[in-house]
Amino acid sequence: MSEERRVLNGIPASPGIAIGRAFVYNRRFAAINQRPIPADGVETEIRRFRTAVDEALDDLTRLQRRIAVDFDQDVGKIFRAHQAVLEDPEVVDVTIVRIRRERTNAEYIFDDVMRGWIANYSSIENPFFRERTADFEDVHYRVLAKLTGSAHSGIEATDGEIVLVAHSLSPSDTAELDRDAVCGFITDAGGQTSHTAIVARGLAVPAVVGTNIATQAISDGMMIIIDGNSGMVHLDPDADTIGRYRETKSQLSVLEHELQELHDLPAETRDGRRIELSANIELPAELEDVLNHGADGIGLYRTEFLYLVRNELPSEDDQTLTYQRIARRMAPNQVIIRTLDLGADKMPKQMPDEANPALGQRGIRLCLDRPEMFKVQLRAILRAGAEGNVRLMFPMISGLQELRRAKALLEEARNELLEDGVPVDPSMSTGIMVEIPSAALTAHDLAKEVDFFSIGTNDLIQYTVAADRGNPSIASLYNPCHPAVLRLVASVIDAAHDNDIWVGVCGAMAAHPLAACILLGLGVDELSMSPIDIPEIKSLIRSADYQELKAITREALDLSTSEEIMRFLKPYQPKTELDVSDMMRI
Repeated sequence: MSEERRVLNGIPASPGIAIGRAFVYNRRFAAINQRPIPADGVETEIRRFRTAVDEALDDLTRLQRRIAVDFDQDVGKIFRAHQAVLEDPEVVDVTIVRIRRERTNAEYIFDDVMRGWIANYSSIENPFFRERTADFEDVHYRVLAKLTGSAHSGIEATDGEIVLVAHSLSPSDTAELDRDAVCGFITDAGGQTSHTAIVARGLAVPAVVGTNIATQAISDGMMIIIDGNSGMVHLDPDADTIGRYRETKSQLSVLEHELQELHDLPAETRDGRRIELSANIELPAELEDVLNHGADGIGLYRTEFLYLVRNELPSEDDQTLTYQRIARRMAPNQVIIRTLDLGADKMPKQMPDEANPALGQRGIRLCLDRPEMFKVQLRAILRAGAEGNVRLMFPMISGLQELRRAKALLEEARNELLEDGVPVDPSMSTGIMVEIPSAALTAHDLAKEVDFFSIGTNDLIQYTVAADRGNPSIASLYNPCHPAVLRLVASVIDAAHDNDIWVGVCGAMAAHPLAACILLGLGVDELSMSPIDIPEIKSLIRSADYQELKAITREALDLSTSEEIMRFLKPYQPKTELDVSDMMRI
């Protein structure tokens, strides 16, 4: 294999490093043969099909309960979506009607029905719905296994740690992995919002998906390294590469013990400037990681997961329980809950499709267009707010008009709860994500009507330089040190402080050592990031001099290019005791 082909690039679905021998998993049944059923045997065949469906539903119920108890209640709800497929008349009733009409064996008819559904979903241009194909495949194979008497899983026991390689893995395949044997997995298909990826993150299994050719490029027994942080997969790596990654894993393991030295220390500069270091999460299962890494709170709780694990919209009670659980676990530290930030392309099937979701009806736009759906979430957050440590944040605000409409709906929801005698926090802090240039440019106006800002640098950079952050051909344009980006960020921080509200940053920029120094110098009050990045950034802050960074950062804003800014600031970046970022970018 050429040097260029020694590395596959995919989508980082679940963080971590896995090193092991490949096991290429092909989940296939022998051809399902068509078999005629005599007229007096049709009802017996239908009963056989119903029994297989009932047994599959029972399996999914057990799996849902096990995942909910062992790992995370919300991750377990993914399998409720699978049960919904087996309760859908378009699947079950259609199969029964065809068995009766065609007098043909159940497995042949069910296989044909499910292949039709899978083909339809696979051909949808929208990537979110394409990723739901794995859910249908899971149900397909599970029922066929019951009807044919085959084992549901083809993953065999093996000696030593293995890296599982498959075209696709269903969520239940992922949930049922033997964690003593399987150290990570790679798939040809899938994306970050697929149910398989969500389960992998919930179970802390390193994973890279969407490689397209993993099953073609990898053979059984090949040595594999998965870098679930970058999306890189090393095939048959040389001894030096294996050594570097093993050293990285070892150092990260050692760091877990050394973290205790920083765990209880404040993120405070040498000259006394205190910064809040918070964590970004999307699953309640991540809370232990947050607490273990010494976070001051949750700076961004992404609520989209609650909508992605269902075929229907989540209820007010379901959302309330999840938000309360997070607030209670983090108390007395703050939890900032961001309202739904999905486009119509990622919503349950009752929502309309959209051609350009990144610039379309997403975030607050979608919520304002669906006020009843939005108020369900607002009521749930307000109910959780009675815990006393919850703040609410609106995403994708472009101007005052949207903000005022959102606040009006929030007030409606609050009044409804109070009228019903439901306890709420009457003074719960409300803020916005500043992630659109129009919001950054009108930050002085917006700051007068909110309690805090959180600058979402991922989208702010993308929209400012008009470069898709996921497009490798223009990756060089997506630069957090672009003068326009830094000047916008500086103006937002100044607007917040001029109006006596605090301002944080919750994009990837917050966890980049050089960028974090810039943000410190600009006067940001809070940085929010992945839990694993907190110790390094805390070490950096404790090594820094705020007044020095403040002076040189303001000077850097007058420079004309990203390269000039980075060259100018690099000598002033404090040395950190912990260098996690370099280890994770081998």
